[in-house]
Amino acid sequence: MAKRCRTFDHTADIGLEASADSPEELFEALAEGLAELICPPSQFQAHRKKTIRLAAEDFEALAVDFLSKVLVTLLTDHFGIASVKVQSLQDNQIEAELSGESIDPSRHTFHTEVKAITYHQLHIARDGQHWTGRVILDI
Repeated sequence: MAKRCRTFDHTADIGLEASADSPEELFEALAEGLAELICPPSQFQAHRKKTIRLAAEDFEALAVDFLSKVLVTLLTDHFGIASVKVQSLQDNQIEAELSGESIDPSRHTFHTEVKAITYHQLHIARDGQHWTGRVILDI
C-alpha cells in the first residue's frame, strides 16, 4: 500500500484521513494532504529545503505539532511545499525535510484557508500492517 490522504467533511471544518505502510509515510501523507488543501504541491518546484525538528509528549501530540509547523511554514514563512520526507521518527520526535520554493502570488494559487490543526477526534494508530491517521482542520 502506498501512502495516501483524502479529505472528509466535518461540521464547519474539514478532516484529513491518511493511511500508509509506516508511521513516517503517514506523517508525510498528512503533511502533503494539508499542503494540497492550501496550495497544491504540484504548483511548486523543489528548489529549497526546510527542516522541521520537533518533540512532543506522545505520538498524537507530535502529529498535531508537526502539522501545525507545516501550516506555519506555508502561511507565515510563505514556503510552498512540493514534497515532504520524514528523515527520522522515534521516541515522539520527528525530523522532516520540506522541499519547495517561496510562494509567489502571481504564480501560485491558494485554495483553502486553514486556521489550525485540532485535537478533536484525532486518531493516529497502527491498524494491522498499516498506519492510519485522522485529523480535523479548523477552516
